[in-house]
Amino acid sequence: MKVFMITLFFCALSYTMCRPLDESRAAITRQYFDINPDGSYVYAFQTENQIFAEEQGYLKEGKYQVKEGQYQYTAPDGQIIRLVYTADENGFHPQGAHLPVG
Repeated sequence: MKVFMITLFFCALSYTMCRPLDESRAAITRQYFDINPDGSYVYAFQTENQIFAEEQGYLKEGKYQVKEGQYQYTAPDGQIIRLVYTADENGFHPQGAHLPVG
């Protein structure tokens, strides 16, 4: 009986150690946000599961809002997804190795 209980204990322990972590509860390890009087801003954050984002925004020629930034995360298949983008008066311009080329 003792052998059965010990085996059961180690099976339960193995299961809890091997199951995937709940990444929806990942803590923020770095965060920065700054808004300037002229309307420009910068923000950045990173989580313990290596999700990362940063962006800066400003007015161009006093009338166009421009945003430049990037974000990165690991896809479920293990691929690192990184997107760099600009958004301005000409639209949204993403760049990333995972995006189709057309």
